[in-house]
Amino acid sequence: MTQTMVSTEGNRPVRESPLGVIDRLFKLATILLAAVVALVVLVVVGRSAVYKIHAYERGLHLRGGRFISVDEPGWHVQIPLVDTVIIVKVNERLGYVERVAAMTSDDVTMDVSLQYTYRVTDPQRFALEVDDPERIIFEFVQGKLRDVVNTKDMTEVMHSRAEMNTEVMAALREKEQQYGVQFVTVQIQSASPPEEVVTAIKDRMVAVQRQEQAQAEAAQRRTLADADFYAAQKKAEGSAYEITALAEADAQRIALTSAAEREAMQAILAALQGKGELGEKYIQLLIAEQLKDNSKWIISGGSGDTVPVVELRTSGE
Repeated sequence: MTQTMVSTEGNRPVRESPLGVIDRLFKLATILLAAVVALVVLVVVGRSAVYKIHAYERGLHLRGGRFISVDEPGWHVQIPLVDTVIIVKVNERLGYVERVAAMTSDDVTMDVSLQYTYRVTDPQRFALEVDDPERIIFEFVQGKLRDVVNTKDMTEVMHSRAEMNTEVMAALREKEQQYGVQFVTVQIQSASPPEEVVTAIKDRMVAVQRQEQAQAEAAQRRTLADADFYAAQKKAEGSAYEITALAEADAQRIALTSAAEREAMQAILAALQGKGELGEKYIQLLIAEQLKDNSKWIISGGSGDTVPVVELRTSGE
């Protein structure tokens, strides 16, 4: 076995035994291991003692289970195994109420969906005074949504979402301080009645459209009938006026002719009066020539006396 020379005594070198070398290496390894362990312990302790709070967070510093303070963003120190830090995110977060069934004021069940956002304003109250705060806030928003829907009829729920958003937001403001939050937005995403109600609404719309179409067609037919009646009436009035005018003209013509013939006859009678038998025959001849279409004629004298003059037709005609 080779021996190692570690020192000299006078002119002769002194060699160390192998056991001494192993002993020295063992001690050196022990020291290195202890240093590594100490370093690891120091790092672990340091990491548990020093912590960082981000800008979107707040830290609830507890010592022995008792609340001490709210840690703002930055580096902080705690006592390991004694202090506890609860990290609470304070940036805006999203919540969603999906298709909750709510009864309207006219007894129609509506499926309503709501989206809301909020941020934590009081981390201590939010995390320490409320058990499962996110779940409680969700249930609270859902309940207020139902309360608002209960005061509206189906038409308002379907067509007045802006007003409903305002009412829901006003109702949520009541619990902000208690829960340590601030609601930022509230928006109703959808509101629809059940399938059977939708079917009934569609059937009613179809019936209304058909009724309106029938009314329009009836009005059109009535307008055409009125136009035809007006045209027929005007035509009848025109025909009646034409017939009346012709009849009046013919009557006037006959009256004038009769008057003229009567005046002429009176003049002839006046001229032949007192002429004897010859005058009477001449008068009969004139009457036969001028008025041969009549069966009988009565001639009125100037004094108003009427005398039958002549029979122009035979009994066989």
